[in-house]
Amino acid sequence: MKFNCLTRSLYLTSFRQFNWKYPYPKQLQPSPPEKEVIDLNNTVKVENPLSENDKFNNEYINRNPRNLEQMLLEIKPNGFPLDAPDRVFWNKLHFERSAKHTAAKVVHNSGRTIISASTQEWAIRKHLKSTIDKTAVYNIARILAQRCLESGIYFVSKEFSAQELQTNKVQLLLKTLEENGLKTEELSAIRPKDQHYL
Repeated sequence: MKFNCLTRSLYLTSFRQFNWKYPYPKQLQPSPPEKEVIDLNNTVKVENPLSENDKFNNEYINRNPRNLEQMLLEIKPNGFPLDAPDRVFWNKLHFERSAKHTAAKVVHNSGRTIISASTQEWAIRKHLKSTIDKTAVYNIARILAQRCLESGIYFVSKEFSAQELQTNKVQLLLKTLEENGLKTEELSAIRPKDQHYL
């Protein structure tokens, strides 16, 4: 009995100390990035600066995690040839309708929802007479397009079946997104994707 308790306690202590994010020794774990310091020699010299705001750094570091996708340099995930739904996209448009609400969202290929708009939001619902009619679809599309453009997303991938594309609400959604500046087809990456699936 004592042996079992001892083994259990050793197991729990080792389990607690194990770092699941970086499962290798502390000496090999990546160190946090260093704080950036503005080099005063690299700033633009203004003859008569009115304030500190007139001096700025020439170097710009873009920390947007989706910057390579916007520049078409990120390779799209391959997935598998028989995947359903398809996995070859950066951002995909999802349209959801229920008996009470209408919603649309943009999902990243990692599975995370980036941007969404729904009639469940009180700021949207209070201006609508109905949450499931064509007016609701039109307004949800306008709001989603505006939020995407403000977030720096200009292209989304769509995947609707042939039957869904024939419905009036899906056609209205896609038409409204295009009219508000959001393209419903993604451009292909500049670098070709790897053809090996395994």
